Amino acid sequence: MLSLRFTIEDLLQVRFAPEPAPLIEAGLALAVLHAGSHEPSLAHWRGRTVTGLSTRSESAVGRVAGLLRPDGLGPTFLDPPIADLSEALDKVSTVSRQQTTAELERLWQGRSRPGGAWRSAVEHHEAPAWRELVASLAECWRAVLEPWWPRLREGYAGDVAWRGRVQQEQGLRAMLAGLFPGAAWSGADLRLPGPRTATVDVGGAGLTLMPSLLWRGVPLRTRHPDGSLLLVYSALTPLPLLPEPDRGADPLAGLLGTTRAQALHLLADPHTTTGLARTLGVSAGSASAHAKTLRAAGLVATVREGKEVRHTCTRLGRLLLAGGTLPADHGPDG
Repeated sequence: MLSLRFTIEDLLQVRFAPEPAPLIEAGLALAVLHAGSHEPSLAHWRGRTVTGLSTRSESAVGRVAGLLRPDGLGPTFLDPPIADLSEALDKVSTVSRQQTTAELERLWQGRSRPGGAWRSAVEHHEAPAWRELVASLAECWRAVLEPWWPRLREGYAGDVAWRGRVQQEQGLRAMLAGLFPGAAWSGADLRLPGPRTATVDVGGAGLTLMPSLLWRGVPLRTRHPDGSLLLVYSALTPLPLLPEPDRGADPLAGLLGTTRAQALHLLADPHTTTGLARTLGVSAGSASAHAKTLRAAGLVATVREGKEVRHTCTRLGRLLLAGGTLPADHGPDG
């Protein structure tokens, strides 16, 4: 469980990074490939990427992947949160040996660190190895992400717009709690599920949010160049990375998945968990999980009525079902 501790100053300075950061996304892409993720929503991108790698690109990916842990996570000096690729690569080239050593020690603390000539040369900040590292990062971005970059930017902008709508409809508290399933507030702490327990003071400089269409794990944190805490979280949908949908199909199925889209349509009218499961033809546990995910996105509200739990669309959910054209007086807010 990760607890983010906010002050009033922090809450007054919550913002979204205006653009995705190329090297952060490249690092997350390599994490997905290196860890052998089988996330279905990334299968199209992963398959096209792996089969399209040239020998040169494979070598670059292998060099950079050699600095990653088995779970795909790597040192933060590889992926500065800078929107311009050239500036980000320049930033990597100026990383000090002290920072390199500290980052690698932090990353591998309590783990067996692999050897190898390439890794050793980077750790010792040997100039030829470091120049090759920067060139390899550039090649990784070109091979793994550049063909997808317009679509990634489109998805990034869509997620930011969606979270802005949630904040407009339900407030900052609900928007932040909806960034990750299971997130919840405890006083001034936002608690995020995760494998390790830690409390992090946001620090008074605010919070910068950065959605990622590639990362499907727990939120990642680092410091933004402006001093704020940077939180990288999974975007609501990897839609831009999926194959082009059937034009006659329900567009919500591409956005949310077929069963979840059906659930949202059904919840235009209130349903109990049991009733929703029966209509969808799934187990009660599966129906509850779908409702929980829709609730985390601000699309569904849940209330307990005696022994039953009843779910229904929020105003935001109805807005999505209506294709963005919902009268201002259309029902109560969720």
